[in-house]
Amino acid sequence: MQTWLDRIAPRLNILWRGEWPRHYVEPARSLYDHELVLVNKGKFLLRVEQEQWEMSAGSFAIIPPNTNHVSVTTECAVFRSCIHFDWLGEPAPRRPICCYYPKRPAPRLIVPAPAFVPIRCHIQTFSREGTIAALLESLFIRWQTGESFHRSLSRGVFLELLVQLLWPKSEKKRAGDAAPQLAYAAKELLDNQGQAGGSIQTLLASLDYSYPHICRLFHKNFGLTPVEYLNAQRLERAKSLLGNPRLTVAEVAYQSGFHDPGYFTKKFRQQTGITPIHYRRALD
Repeated sequence: MQTWLDRIAPRLNILWRGEWPRHYVEPARSLYDHELVLVNKGKFLLRVEQEQWEMSAGSFAIIPPNTNHVSVTTECAVFRSCIHFDWLGEPAPRRPICCYYPKRPAPRLIVPAPAFVPIRCHIQTFSREGTIAALLESLFIRWQTGESFHRSLSRGVFLELLVQLLWPKSEKKRAGDAAPQLAYAAKELLDNQGQAGGSIQTLLASLDYSYPHICRLFHKNFGLTPVEYLNAQRLERAKSLLGNPRLTVAEVAYQSGFHDPGYFTKKFRQQTGITPIHYRRALD
């Protein structure tokens, strides 16, 4: 799925986080760039132009430039993370952070969103646990070093943060988009645990998709079914073991993961055109 998020390459300008005390009012102001505000704890009122929202823990706002807005805390303190950014990494003019009402930003210093970005003032919720919290922590730690190397890495972290926050929730788990990843996840399970024996269906059930669905995706991406893939692995191992004359064909079968020597011989002949015994003789 292609979205406008595939086209952004954000540049970070200023990062800061901290606590607003209860009954705090930040005067009306307008920005020169965009500001992402994530509420980690507490709640406050955000007024943007003529609209107002109650921002509580687990919500975020993207405030566009040249937009008059006011922040007011009520009965509790608020801890928030604030990130000033531009959607693209193109050079920007040297500029202040903001200007307070009644002044307005100088138009020549404003960096608006590119035309393909569909959002202006954007209010939404996020999960305070897991991925978002980890990305925020990594972002601030890297940025606060002040080193160019880590600040460059911060851009990648911030891009991931924006995608996590803004990607349409209904599209996050589309089977079509996830097909190659699911196929590789199945392959990884087979590579790591397939030789231990047991049911392949039981093993792949941990992926939370039906076995027929996994088989279709696996075949589409690798050209064979999970069973055929595992048998191909086992047969390659068997070819190596057949070089050891102290092992019987039955022992080679068992050590390769085949529990039935007759089935092993059948599969070996199908792949190579000869029996395991003739293959061993050809090695001498």
